[in-house]
Amino acid sequence: MPFEARYRVYWHHTDGAGIAHFSRILAIVEQAEEDFYASKGLLHVHGRLPRREVYASFLHPLRRGDEVLVRIWAGEVRRRAVRYRFEILNLTAGRKAAEGHVVAVCVDSEGGELKAVECPQEFVEAWKEA
Repeated sequence: MPFEARYRVYWHHTDGAGIAHFSRILAIVEQAEEDFYASKGLLHVHGRLPRREVYASFLHPLRRGDEVLVRIWAGEVRRRAVRYRFEILNLTAGRKAAEGHVVAVCVDSEGGELKAVECPQEFVEAWKEA
């Protein structure tokens, strides 16, 4: 069952044309991801998940004041990484605004270098439920 969170598009999300900038749209997706981890008591894991891959297709512009619903769910859960899918629905316009996926890798950074490690079991289980 996908995790869902509602947000509003604010002025600081938009560019000079009044449309939400792609980087800010991805920040809203990451906000939903962080809220997902918080809902599962896993915020301590969130800081150890650099992105390996991000793909997004922007289907309909978001504008200041739009209310959006972000859905995230597991696409693929592996021992060392998760690929989660997302979609953003523009509730104000009644249209899908964006969709895509993110691959996040569990890492250890001892010694200053990032090394892929097995993800904590509670992390794996949380994503399998999403």
